[in-house]
Amino acid sequence: MTTWIHISLLSLLALAGCQRVQTGDIMVVVGRQHDISLPYTAGTGYSWSVDDANSVGLDHVEVVKSGDTPKTASLPGGPGSSQWSIAGRSVGQAEIQFVYRRPWETSTPPAKVRRVRVEIK
Repeated sequence: MTTWIHISLLSLLALAGCQRVQTGDIMVVVGRQHDISLPYTAGTGYSWSVDDANSVGLDHVEVVKSGDTPKTASLPGGPGSSQWSIAGRSVGQAEIQFVYRRPWETSTPPAKVRRVRVEIK
């Protein structure tokens, strides 16, 4: 019975349009950088960006998009990855929220959210 209730609640949340949120932890030394990759699908209009308003401690890090790489060059509009570099500026902690959305859909919740907690030493 309990399993059925959990499955029903998860289904209800999915139908309600809740976004998928993933969280990850990394450690960066001041003056060094850590690279991450976020999956995307080319040609859909969706792209990853940093959500400054919902990120914390951005003064301790520098976040730079370093490019997009398709999984296979022969498949236009196919899957790929978006590369980001996170460099440590000063000792502290940060939580960077990346959002995957179409830039012109500002009133629509993002399709995906990725939170990266960063410990800077």
